[in-house]
Amino acid sequence: MIRLTNLTDEELKAIGRRIGEAFCDEGEGLFTRLDRGDAIMALEIMTECYYRLGVLYATSERQEGHLAYWRKGEAKGWGMKMVRVSLHMAWRFLREIPFGSLKKLLPLMNNPYEKIYQKEPDYVVISMVAVRREFQGQGYLRVLLEEPFRIAQERNIPCVLDTDTDLKVKKYISCGMKKAAETPIKGGGTMYTMEGEFRSK
Repeated sequence: MIRLTNLTDEELKAIGRRIGEAFCDEGEGLFTRLDRGDAIMALEIMTECYYRLGVLYATSERQEGHLAYWRKGEAKGWGMKMVRVSLHMAWRFLREIPFGSLKKLLPLMNNPYEKIYQKEPDYVVISMVAVRREFQGQGYLRVLLEEPFRIAQERNIPCVLDTDTDLKVKKYISCGMKKAAETPIKGGGTMYTMEGEFRSK
């Protein structure tokens, strides 16, 4: 897996669009509450922010799939970088997403894992996992999860993520995760917190 760096604006936008299309093409999940164009734009904005934080990765140069991941411990050191990126993301959301879609989007920005694991001194967070449609069913989800799983295992810490459909839950379970919690979402639906347990018993 490779960390994405030195992308042009056009390359970054194209990656964000592919990630947005992958989410929308699933046909279910919380992003399907939004107009397709608004959902894709929201994921483009999120992709840019993860890139600016330096936590956006691809499976390979072919970019069969993408994800963002980081450790809670390293995020504590982001400081002003995190402030700048958060302000930029908020500004783009307000400028580019219609108010009606923005209202539907806000409940999706809640991260239940933060509350559930707040007492953990460190853990690996996996976010925005997407495999392009033409590469689905070929094992690329496992490829995406290998590196964050390895880091969690080496550091003896949990690896966590939030997801929003039963199908995704099943996929993550097949990759070795377990369901840690279910959180109702305002407006309907459920956010499932998944954990890869790598701590020594």
